[in-house]
Amino acid sequence: MSYIRFLGGADEVGREAIMVDTGKEKILMDYGINVQTLEAPAVPEKLPDTVFLSHAHLDHSGFLPELYRTGYKGKVFLTPVTKELCSLLLKDSMKVQRIRGMETKYTIDHIHMFESLSKTIGFNNPIEVNSTEVRLFDAGHIPGSASILITTTNKRILYTGDIKFEDTELMNAAYQDFKDIDILITETTYSYKNHPPRKEMEKKLREHVKDVVHRGGIALLPCFAVGRTQEILLIVHNLGFPVYMDGMGIDATKIILNHKNSIRTPGKLKKAFSNAIKIRRRNQRIKALREPGIIITTSGMLQGGPVHFYMKHLYNRKECSIVLLGYQIEDTPGRILLETGRYINEDLDVRPKMEIKFMDFSAHCSRDNLIKFIEKVNADKTFLVHGEHTHEFSKELNERGINAIAPEDNEKFTL
Repeated sequence: MSYIRFLGGADEVGREAIMVDTGKEKILMDYGINVQTLEAPAVPEKLPDTVFLSHAHLDHSGFLPELYRTGYKGKVFLTPVTKELCSLLLKDSMKVQRIRGMETKYTIDHIHMFESLSKTIGFNNPIEVNSTEVRLFDAGHIPGSASILITTTNKRILYTGDIKFEDTELMNAAYQDFKDIDILITETTYSYKNHPPRKEMEKKLREHVKDVVHRGGIALLPCFAVGRTQEILLIVHNLGFPVYMDGMGIDATKIILNHKNSIRTPGKLKKAFSNAIKIRRRNQRIKALREPGIIITTSGMLQGGPVHFYMKHLYNRKECSIVLLGYQIEDTPGRILLETGRYINEDLDVRPKMEIKFMDFSAHCSRDNLIKFIEKVNADKTFLVHGEHTHEFSKELNERGINAIAPEDNEKFTL
């Protein structure tokens, strides 16, 4: 019997994992974790025959080594830059789990198995899995991100992964000219809202940073290491102020620059990165706090990385600001700060005097673009995943004549 099983990420943002059983082969797409709780997806009934990874972010990749611990000996197909970025993020995730005192289910050896057995492929290059063909297409989300198209003898199944349908400073817009799709599985992170125009947000960020620095403050810009760090660096690097970089975003930028075809303007990023002051040690962080400027650091939701060091030193300084630049998962320190005005993390529970701002630099598609894409694909069935409003959205789409389904985690659907 052929089926799709949603092992995680159905009615939530995180733990993305989808098993497609064609009746002849089992194909797993993504195997991620909840980045806040580190909760894992459901365990497959049987190990897959092969795995395809949409992109490196941990909510899509963070539990892949567990497959190798449980006996999987097959390949993970992914783009070249995704492979390197994924290795970086997986090793950092193990480090974070140890710091939190959590027991990791897998070891560094299982990450090494993933590294040695994964196979890189380019966009639109067919991979044959027995009687099934699989291709990756540029998803426009972060460097290397891909949508996954599975073509069986009688079905064409498209999984968007995380997707962005407009150009940004860093990325080209996603490929979306898909034909004859029977089943669409799409992310719905922002099914409930549209993003403001990107150029407007870039201008707004530059003006805010200028205001902060001119009044003698530090603009603290916490970012995801992969994707957001590089985009924000491109936006603020030429304002004439010191730009400091701290955290894993430094290593991620080096990896991305080694894969120049994964971004829009590699020459511009190389220049911006060369001019940035890289922070590696505590005394360098202390020095960065002594003058007005810009600090780009991990993590984007404030739940780890060097950002806590900077918050401890800056939260009481009115002339400084912190700008949250994208989606904040529920219960993360970033989400709590936006909703309550309090910064609660590790040894701090304070109401910061520094300015707190949110600017929408999402790497996910807007509501209107998502609806337009779903209607354009016009699949027989559309499954809605990776969102907090999937049930409301499915009802709306059905009223528009789209056969949309909001699956539950671990729910199975026959094909």
